[in-house]
Amino acid sequence: AAGPWAAAFSQLLGSWLSAAILDSILVDFAGRHPAGFSLSRRQFLGTLAFATAGLVLAVYGLSSIVTRTGRLVFASVAEMFRKEVTPNEEFYVVTKNVIDPDVDASAWRLDIDGLVSTPMTLTYANLVDRIGAEEIVTFECVSNEIGGNLISTAQWSGIRLVDLLAVAGPDPEADWVAFTCSDGYTVGIPRGRAEHPATLLAVEMNGVTLPSKHGFPARVVVPGLYGMFDAKWVTRITLVRGEFLGFWQQKGWTNGGTIRTTAIIASPPPDAVVGRVVEIGGVAFAGDRGISRVEVSTDGGTTWSGATLSPPRSALTWVLWTLPWTAPRSGAFRIVARAYDGLGNAQDPSPASPYPAGASGYDSIVLYVSE
Repeated sequence: AAGPWAAAFSQLLGSWLSAAILDSILVDFAGRHPAGFSLSRRQFLGTLAFATAGLVLAVYGLSSIVTRTGRLVFASVAEMFRKEVTPNEEFYVVTKNVIDPDVDASAWRLDIDGLVSTPMTLTYANLVDRIGAEEIVTFECVSNEIGGNLISTAQWSGIRLVDLLAVAGPDPEADWVAFTCSDGYTVGIPRGRAEHPATLLAVEMNGVTLPSKHGFPARVVVPGLYGMFDAKWVTRITLVRGEFLGFWQQKGWTNGGTIRTTAIIASPPPDAVVGRVVEIGGVAFAGDRGISRVEVSTDGGTTWSGATLSPPRSALTWVLWTLPWTAPRSGAFRIVARAYDGLGNAQDPSPASPYPAGASGYDSIVLYVSE
């Protein structure tokens, strides 16, 4: 409901500003300087150069703010272990909306339709009564940069999606499941993914009612795929035949969405000044494939040492790793980390931006060792 009003207000404000600027230039300014201006060639070039330099600086400053990567950082390895399951208020949030929907649970309905024999409509109370499944799952946004903080872990409670679909009676020809949400967002997953036992329709997060910014009343949890497939504020589940292209897929993002293997150095923070003896720690994640090994280099990638892996909270979460290190001298050291998934496949070392299928490359930081 805020959309049309916001659009109308912005148009009115823009029109008023344009009219005010034109009035100032064509009436007030012209009235104060009836003879106009006559710039020399040197003055014109100087003014143009000054304006160009100002524009470049403005664009550079804005782009550096907009594109700056927020790193995943813990104050210490101890804090990293305390927050192995991310507190709800610290769980990352990505949204396509200026204003997210505020859903009234009493009026909310979930429709299951499409290629099914028995279309269903469920209320929020119906879902709460059906809660019977729980999974601890790490989410990572497809737009996360290497070492970025768009990755978090939570315990999700709800209903296994395969159980809901079974009641609706899927047609054998249906091979994709599409989700529609209160904010107009759409996304689809292959039916095999939807019917995986770990795929949930979640209504609780870390033991409490799903927070509004995380998709209340209900969201999808699809382990192994990037976060854009974990649709929030779901209102419709539709079984379809053929590949379904959702909101981001229509803009060129991947419709496969398999999470790439990554290791992140999360403690100490980048550019920290540390003593000769320091514990380096971080997380490694490969979706639902698990992590078999993490290696850390303290000399910029020349030599590598195996890190100690902590048992994960589930087969669907990140793995915490640590490496005690004694620096051979004082000075600057480049720390690099890489991971291997549960099948032994090495992390891709080639740097790539998140678009269209997730970032790749090794995470690295610089530590300054003092005497």
